[in-house]
Amino acid sequence: MLAPTAAAVNFDLLPSPEQQACSRNLEEGLKTFWCLVEYLHHAAAQHQPMDQVEEAIFRRLLVIGRWLLESFLDIAGPGDVGPTLTVSGDSGPDQELPRLDQPCKRPYLSIFGPIDIERTCYGHDRVEAAPLDAQLHLPQRQYSYLFQRWLGAFVVDDAHAEAIRKLGTILGLEISVKASEDLNREQASDVEVFQDNLPVPDAEEEGPLLVVTADCKGVPLVRKAVEEIEEPNAPAVGGRQDRSPDHRRGKGEKANKKQMAAVGAVYTIKPFVRTADDVIEEVMRKEARQRRPCPQNKRVRAELLVGKVALFLWLAQETIRRNPQGSKPVIFLSDGERALHDRQSEYLPANTICILDLFHVLERLWKVAWCFFEEKTQKRQAHQWVEERLKRLLEGKVDSVIRGLRYQTTQYGLKGQKRKTVRDAADYFERNRDRMKYDEYLAAGYPIGSGVVEGACRHLVKDRLERTGMRWLPSGAQAMLDLRATYLNGEWNAFWKFHTGLNQYGVGVDLH
Repeated sequence: MLAPTAAAVNFDLLPSPEQQACSRNLEEGLKTFWCLVEYLHHAAAQHQPMDQVEEAIFRRLLVIGRWLLESFLDIAGPGDVGPTLTVSGDSGPDQELPRLDQPCKRPYLSIFGPIDIERTCYGHDRVEAAPLDAQLHLPQRQYSYLFQRWLGAFVVDDAHAEAIRKLGTILGLEISVKASEDLNREQASDVEVFQDNLPVPDAEEEGPLLVVTADCKGVPLVRKAVEEIEEPNAPAVGGRQDRSPDHRRGKGEKANKKQMAAVGAVYTIKPFVRTADDVIEEVMRKEARQRRPCPQNKRVRAELLVGKVALFLWLAQETIRRNPQGSKPVIFLSDGERALHDRQSEYLPANTICILDLFHVLERLWKVAWCFFEEKTQKRQAHQWVEERLKRLLEGKVDSVIRGLRYQTTQYGLKGQKRKTVRDAADYFERNRDRMKYDEYLAAGYPIGSGVVEGACRHLVKDRLERTGMRWLPSGAQAMLDLRATYLNGEWNAFWKFHTGLNQYGVGVDLH
């Protein structure tokens, strides 16, 4: 059996009140530790399950951690700097604040549990300054930065209530959903400044091709927020808006509507030369002959409040930062949405190589195929038809495919919706023919699929903001998109270093 030992903490012969308090807290921590040692012997004798022992150790370590944190506060002292405190005025002369008669307490929720921090305060009959708050870099709210960072890591993946429950299962602590939402918004307010201060990736870690890609994804908003966006000055009837809070929805009317978030990604990559047959093997038979290169230093972002303009301003800035000399080919990958190409021509370099995403092309071909073939009985014929047209497109024979679609529409005598589907596909290819030079792109080793931004739409937006029953206010949705992008970009720890430094000094820390 191990024997308890005295705490190896030595103070002066006449210790101060803070030192006495520190000694008491350390003693309590040591008592808890030796109780834990006794428990281990008892658990071993009783053959207790390993997982129970593991949890018991963890819970007691949390208690020990709280005593140690209390001891740290005792050592730090109350932050008394004398009878007066000189504070600099924002625009006027310095001020002399007298010390208040009584110390003031502020609550602090650490990962070990709640603690009251007693400190000396200064002001004229009210608290105007507390030197200890700045000395210990305390957050504005009661929640410790470490607690906020851990909770935030859960929140970017789960609903606030679920994230709180999960963290509470580990630490035995809880906060309200509203508090978690407020913290989320406060943290997100620093994301843009953080992103503007990120260092440019090392040139040796970059690929020779710079790829910019964009798409849009809907975010479900609460109906009230949608109405304010669509009709901010809607006329009132009888002092109320036309749509009352207890308005009964009509048939087919949904409880929420979606607002499109503009999603973009920037990355570099090595060229990957392929043939049309290589692509056919991969997309039609799911067999890749070669290991394709991976995107390097990929960064994603989503803009809901301002939309495409804000996104393309960021894409343009990233393009300049990562290709300052203009020596890398810049490739813009997207679907055929005109608004995206309008923004691309406005914000990206004039020599940008615009490529229509092949998977949107393939999607159109399959829609057309089911206009010519029966889905239940002619799957093999439809597959062969799609493969033949796809190969022609990959070989640069876009005009041939367009003429064939229009000819087959007449040949098969299509009417109604089927006729419209085929004609729409032909028109789509016609509009985007300058972005469908796939034979040239493959020979140059350019990427032709926007899988990165498609993945961003799914991982960044859909997986978090489109879960069953979720409805968002625009500001809350944008805050979540900002923080989730930071997390998915692998910048979470760097962001929190920046965020806490910004809150303390008003300027960001060096991220280099």
